Amino acid sequence: MFKKRLISAVLLLVTAGLFAQQAFVDKPVAIVRLTRTDVISQRKLAQSVMFYEQQTGRTLNLDEKQEVLQTLINQMLVLQAAERDGVSVTEQQVLQMGMGQMMQQLQRQITEAQYRQIIEEQSGTDFETYQNSIKEQILLEQYVSEKKRDFIRTTSMPTDDEIETFYMQNEDKFINPEMVRLSHIFFNTRGIDAAAKAEIKKNADAVYQQIVSGEATFAAMVREHSDDKETIVRDGDLGTYIDRSDQNIAVFGRDFLNTVFRMNVGQVSEVLESSQGYHIVKLDDRQSKRFLEIDDPVSPVETVTVRQYIGNVITYQKQQMAFQQAAAQVVQELMDDADIQYFTENIE
Repeated sequence: MFKKRLISAVLLLVTAGLFAQQAFVDKPVAIVRLTRTDVISQRKLAQSVMFYEQQTGRTLNLDEKQEVLQTLINQMLVLQAAERDGVSVTEQQVLQMGMGQMMQQLQRQITEAQYRQIIEEQSGTDFETYQNSIKEQILLEQYVSEKKRDFIRTTSMPTDDEIETFYMQNEDKFINPEMVRLSHIFFNTRGIDAAAKAEIKKNADAVYQQIVSGEATFAAMVREHSDDKETIVRDGDLGTYIDRSDQNIAVFGRDFLNTVFRMNVGQVSEVLESSQGYHIVKLDDRQSKRFLEIDDPVSPVETVTVRQYIGNVITYQKQQMAFQQAAAQVVQELMDDADIQYFTENIE
């Protein structure tokens, strides 16, 4: 299990590289020379070991500490080679990468100011040092990707047999749920008091009566009354199919969706309420739940087929494996040209 964590010769987690700028005032555990001399001190190794111990929840033995040391050596070799070969990244790339990683962890959008504040308050280091570690991460990945581009590309291409085997092993998972497509006349009630909301409901009921009595068409009432400006140009069409997923329940409400899914195509609903306001809904189309064949679109609104989707999944998986192999090749080539001295007796 531990070796799997270190299978990539160069992809160190960001936190493990946060201490690179500390002075080497203690004994060396390794000296790395490719284009310059870099020293890995006891302190630097201990800090990286501590990080991995926190991740694994246990104390690393001597062999595992030596693996951590080798990973640090690999990182230094690639960074020296990247500098030698003119591989560089911009500050904007570093910022985008760091913010992207942070938003993925937080599961929400953040501003640059919020990103800086989080780093300074929670990372245990200053913003400049943290950003430098992100820069090193990008350089490591970019150098390997550039040096082994052809290998990674050719190794990552899925075969037809791989795609079809994946489909057969997972065909019960390729299902389109029951979905409906609808148009609506929307009456916004967000941020208003009860009296104003009651007045809007009264107006919505009057609009509904005009439609069902034949005095006005649904499309005409959309253009005249709907508060959803984006859908007015499409006569109220939401532009996509919806299902009964948790996400749609959160947007529309369970009662709203239950009513819509009981409607017939072409039917116009009475005034329905969601968390956003009131709606008069026209059901435009219905797609029944069904299993997907390998060349079917993954959904009624997608052009990507199941075959293409599986190909993308397999490509991504193979790219990860190919990158690991490419990284190992790059490191081995650099080690052949480098002078590395080990002081394993100083590993504590």
